[in-house]
Parts: sequence; structure tokens; C-alpha cells
Amino acid sequence: MNEILLNILSVVVTAVILPLISYLGVRLTSYLNNKIKDEKARVLLTKATEVVTNATRCVFQTYVESLKAEGKFTKESQIIALNKAKGLALAQLGGDVKKYIEDNYGDINEWISIQIEASINCLKNR
Repeated sequence: MNEILLNILSVVVTAVILPLISYLGVRLTSYLNNKIKDEKARVLLTKATEVVTNATRCVFQTYVESLKAEGKFTKESQIIALNKAKGLALAQLGGDVKKYIEDNYGDINEWISIQIEASINCLKNR
């Protein structure tokens, strides 16, 4: 009788529990990998957004406000300000951040331009 129970238990463990443990292991590994990727993406995007926002604020404070005070802020000045902010941001972004943005969002210059415009909107509406 004990031998029969041992055989049944062996079959149950082999047929049910081992595949279940294997499945749960695969799911846990997948979950952990996704968490790590999501965390890395969050860190990279936060860093990139902070760099672009700070570059925008810097140009706004040192260049744009002085021209506006003198009444000399023109369309050409606006383009110069955008290029200054882009240059500052690109110089500060690390290679890993640039690669992530290009891999996930496309052209980094376009992404930075969009972020700068969004930052300007926030600065204007404060």
C-alpha cells in the first residue's frame, strides 16, 4: 500500500508540481526582467526630462528674458534660443539616455524640441 501511494505521489509530483514550479519560475523571471526594464526606462526618461527642462530654464533666464526686456525678442531670436537650449541639453545627455530616446522615440533632436516646447509652455503658464 505504501509503495502504491509512493508511486502515485511520484507521478503527481512529476506531472503536476514540477511543471507548475517551472512555469512559476518563468513567470517570475519575466516579471523581474520587466520591472528592471521599466525602472531603467523611468530613470533614463526622468534624467532626460530634467536635463532638457534645466537647459530650457537656463536659456529662458539668461537669453530670452533679457531680449524681451529690451523688446528685441524676434522670430530669429526664438530660433536661436531653441538651438541654444538644444545644444545645452544634447551636451549634458549621456550616451545611454540618447540611445534609449532614439530607440524608443526616434530622432533625438525632434524629441528634445518637443520637450523644450512643453517646458516653455509650463514656464509661460506659471
